[in-house]
Amino acid sequence: MALVSNVRCRCALVLVALVLAAPRAQAEPVTHQFTGQLTMITNGSGSLLDLTGVFTLGQAVTLDYTIERDTPPVQQDPYTSAYTGAIEALAFSIGSWSGSGTPAYSFTTVSDNAPSPGLRFPQTQAVTYDQYSAQVQGGISAPPIGDTAMQSLTWTFDDVQGTVFGSTGIPRVFPDLGAFEGKTLTILFFDFTQLKSGYVMATFSGVSTPAQATTWGGLKALYR
Repeated sequence: MALVSNVRCRCALVLVALVLAAPRAQAEPVTHQFTGQLTMITNGSGSLLDLTGVFTLGQAVTLDYTIERDTPPVQQDPYTSAYTGAIEALAFSIGSWSGSGTPAYSFTTVSDNAPSPGLRFPQTQAVTYDQYSAQVQGGISAPPIGDTAMQSLTWTFDDVQGTVFGSTGIPRVFPDLGAFEGKTLTILFFDFTQLKSGYVMATFSGVSTPAQATTWGGLKALYR
């Protein structure tokens, strides 16, 4: 019986050692903070909502959000990964008007060296591009503007040279905005009295990724 007990004890110790040695998935939230200014406002032309009496071209715009890099990706095609629900918190402002909260729905995509259809030149390789985009709907509280309420936020960064990303992973530190030709935020509004939608668009000019890790291992990971 002593031999059986010793064997069981050794097996238990081996099992504990294997469990302790097994790699653990660790959350890795990072925060990106953007600044810019309004560059487009719908003026009521056509069937669009007139927002020119609410916002002004050139107004300061901010966008801060925390995104979980450990979110499992879904491959959209060989060049693009999608991340649903990765954005954990968001805050934005246009002048003194602002909103914040936890998105009810978010969809983020990262493209690396995606081919541009139709942009081929004789005796050259196909033009490729990199892109980072995200959309948020619901869960963000912002004061209504009369009968007008915010509906969604969408931001897109386009690098038509295809050099800014080296993978389709969520970036740990957001690249310098000088690497992107397109860098816009679009906020959609809907007026429930007029039954019209409108939008404002901002162009970003600055970005930072403040250190957020609370452990040394997490801090080192920001600079890998």
